[in-house]
Amino acid sequence: MQKSGAGPADSQDIAQDVLVKLLESDIVLPFEKLRAWLYRSAVRAYIDKYRRDKRYHEILQKEFFRREDLLVYDQEGYEELYQAVADLPEKYQQVIDLYYFQDMSVKEVAHILGTGQSWVKIILYRGRKQLRKILEERGYDYEDF
Repeated sequence: MQKSGAGPADSQDIAQDVLVKLLESDIVLPFEKLRAWLYRSAVRAYIDKYRRDKRYHEILQKEFFRREDLLVYDQEGYEELYQAVADLPEKYQQVIDLYYFQDMSVKEVAHILGTGQSWVKIILYRGRKQLRKILEERGYDYEDF
């Protein structure tokens, strides 16, 4: 599967799913045909996964998920905070916006951005650190927000 473009983790997941499917089913195959069945099932599973992922990424590209829409805030009195967030690098803006302003969990943010949860936690930590620095440079106490 890796030669077809699947990553190591995806290849292992597909192989596991195919083997579980074989064990749970009532399929009785001669040993000579088992290898071909496993291969064909793995290819089909990979194609299904590719289609699901493609649809998921197409949904994320829709207009309502554009970056400009993410940074629209409606609470009064937090203009300084919003401006400080807008001055952060884009990757920090996205993660902070999704986590704090859109009330998503680390797991949800990681899923939406297609990254790992540990990466999201690191970016949140670094983003908060930079945000604190920006607010302090502007004369605000980080704890005010």
